[in-house]
Amino acid sequence: MKRPLIAFLTVFLVAALVPQTAAAAVGIKGGLALSTLDFSAAAEAPPITNLKAPVGGVFFSIGIGPISIEPEFLYVRMGGHAAEGADWMEDHLDYIQVPLLLKIRMVPGPVSPMIYGGGYGSYLLAAKEVSSTSGVTTTTDIKDQTKSTDYGVTFGGGIDFRLPVVKLSAEVRYNLGLDNIAKNPTAGVWVKNRSLMVLVGLGF
Repeated sequence: MKRPLIAFLTVFLVAALVPQTAAAAVGIKGGLALSTLDFSAAAEAPPITNLKAPVGGVFFSIGIGPISIEPEFLYVRMGGHAAEGADWMEDHLDYIQVPLLLKIRMVPGPVSPMIYGGGYGSYLLAAKEVSSTSGVTTTTDIKDQTKSTDYGVTFGGGIDFRLPVVKLSAEVRYNLGLDNIAKNPTAGVWVKNRSLMVLVGLGF
């Protein structure tokens, strides 16, 4: 848990040093994540479909004109779902994810389309494999098979609604994991996180 705390303190230290002309805001953000796992051919994994899970956390925004830098601290569940007939299996990989985004508002005004991109780092909190066979559900801890960190790139877009007191946002983003999250994999085997997120935010 030390890494998320260090990242959290770093963001607020940077915020204290930004120019006084910059506009700053904090807020909350949440929504739905559709996650899957991308396997190498050598992994011989079953077909994986999207795992649906909630995502939520806080964000901090530092903006000058149409450009802003926005670090976030999100709880996300990555993983995937596989099924064969009535039997199914899911990997539940729970992370604290820290994206750092560069956002550009395309049109000035109270309603503004925006695009953004950046990178993220994640710290693994828990990893479990949940399976159901012949109606019997079992849960297996797989944290010892999964790396404690992950990183990747994020890109997306949406709309900002600037009201007199608060700012609302609606956005869609894609997370592309770049690291092999399998711990001590055999040669040619890799597993990477992928996720599509639909989010709404409330800033102050």
